[in-house]
Amino acid sequence: MNWKNKMWKYLTAFFVLLIILNPEMAQLAFFIDAVGLEMFLMLLEVQFIAILGMFFNTKIKPIFSYIINLYSKHFLTLSWKNIKEHPENLMLAVPSPAALMNMLVFLVAVGILLNAH
Repeated sequence: MNWKNKMWKYLTAFFVLLIILNPEMAQLAFFIDAVGLEMFLMLLEVQFIAILGMFFNTKIKPIFSYIINLYSKHFLTLSWKNIKEHPENLMLAVPSPAALMNMLVFLVAVGILLNAH
């Protein structure tokens, strides 16, 4: 028996026990029966992603914005005049934002690969 069959078996047993121990959950059982356990879990996943997105926008994004503001104040800012006078500064100023974008693309790709199974 593979792990997916075991997972569904345990999830089904969990929900049956939840309904037996808490009769108010009977409406949830009827809903799960109507839409299916996979659809119900997908709805939970969508809610989790929405909460995670809100957390990202309110907590993580301001931290990155603060770091970018510190970076732009204390390190090189690119302008055409600065690049023409000192082209070597281009290599010092570009890698950190580029590395951040590459990391974000990599994390999205890893998430897609993990959800592919």
